[in-house]
Amino acid sequence: MTRTSVIACFVVTIAASTIRAHHSFSMFDAGREEVVVGDVVRWAFNSPHTVLYLRDAKGTTWGFEGAAPPALVGRTPRIDGFTFKPDDRVTMIHCPLGDGRTGGAIGLVVTKDGTWYNPADGGCRANASQENWKKWLAAGYTSKAQAEAATKK
Repeated sequence: MTRTSVIACFVVTIAASTIRAHHSFSMFDAGREEVVVGDVVRWAFNSPHTVLYLRDAKGTTWGFEGAAPPALVGRTPRIDGFTFKPDDRVTMIHCPLGDGRTGGAIGLVVTKDGTWYNPADGGCRANASQENWKKWLAAGYTSKAQAEAATKK
């Protein structure tokens, strides 16, 4: 193998792993679904991923990654760059970051008027349990684990 071939193989291998890493949801703990209530700081409706920033009651800022804008505009209810405005109070159902930082993957977002939005990407599947979450939130549960443990009793 020539030196050029070895370098080319190395570059292709690194590029392929970088692309795959970007599309990995491994940074999120998809096995956990949790609730954060807070006020919108910023709704970044940008490609390749949207990000919803919230400030909780303790003043901590959280960042939640969602799907790309083209995937959101066709959903019902419609989601666009003006759906979440600064100071809107929302309930965020998310899959947290695996390393414990304040953030995660968006599962579902419930606005103060009771509208349920699904800006989720593949990092959190809470949207698949929306009917359960409606009951769990009404009962005051703040995590899927808490709700499931209560129903096993």
